[in-house]
Parts: sequence; C-alpha cells; structure tokens
Amino acid sequence: MLIEDQNVKLLSPPLQKLKDEHESLRAMMNRFYEIAEEIEYKSGPKVLELFSELYKQISSFNIELNAHSKREDEGLFPMMDRRLGDKDQTIGTMEYEHRKAEKHLRDFLDEAALVGEDMDEYDAQTITVYAVQAYATLTQHFAKEENMLFPLAERILSTEEKAELERLLRN
Repeated sequence: MLIEDQNVKLLSPPLQKLKDEHESLRAMMNRFYEIAEEIEYKSGPKVLELFSELYKQISSFNIELNAHSKREDEGLFPMMDRRLGDKDQTIGTMEYEHRKAEKHLRDFLDEAALVGEDMDEYDAQTITVYAVQAYATLTQHFAKEENMLFPLAERILSTEEKAELERLLRN
C-alpha cells in the first residue's frame, strides 16, 4: 500500500519531467472523456460522428501514453524496484496499472477495427466503455504517481540514479 509522502515538495528534473508529461496526457484524456460522455447521451448519426472523433483522439493519445509508459517502465521503475527490494509491491502495482490502462485502450482500438464500417450506434456506445475505463484507471494511476511514487523516488534514488534517469529520458 502506497502512502502519500508529504515531506517531498520539489522533484528533481527527471522526476518533474515525468510528472509534467501527465499534464498533456491529462488534457488529452479530458478531451476524449468529454466525447465519450457525449456518445453516452446522444443518439442517431451524431453518435457515429462523435465515435469517429473519439477514435482519432484515442489513437493519438495511445501513442503519447505508450511513450510515457515506456520511459517509466524502462527507466524509473527498474531503478526504484532495485531500491525497494523483492517484498515491496509498489512497482508491481504501477506496472499492473499500466497494463490495465493499455488493455482498455487496446480493446477500444481493436473492437472498433473489428466492427469497422458496420459500426452502428449500439456498437459505438458499447466500445466507448473501454475509453471510459481507461480514463478512470489513468486518472487514479496519475494521482498515485504524483502524490506517492514520484516523492518516494525523490527520497530513495541517489543523485547518480537521478542523473542516469535524466540521461535515459533524453533519449
């Protein structure tokens, strides 16, 4: 169980960079969530128009999210995992949430592709549920990272590890 760390106020540049990436991702998420809500409450041809826009938004968002997740999965998480040890589940939880959000997004994109041109209002509304699930998962996940994980990383990673993380994030 992660506990919020009130002692860390400022983050080192690499951790701040990861946190800052959440802002643009969150803006994209908010936009696709607004469209998803409209799909839920509209009917008729408007639903298919909105779904087309949602599909574009999710496709673009998924690319950005994957790049961000990769930086955490290949950079920050292994460093923290080494420090926290085998018994700590913090990083395992974060990785699980990454996979869960990625699955919701992949399910959205796969189901939309499967239905394709035969999409009707019901299909659009049903498939949109995956986008809403991704939104909910990521909203909670970002909050955990920002309030608990990044401050914990700031505390436990050495200056050298933070410098290495900064190098990794530049590539």
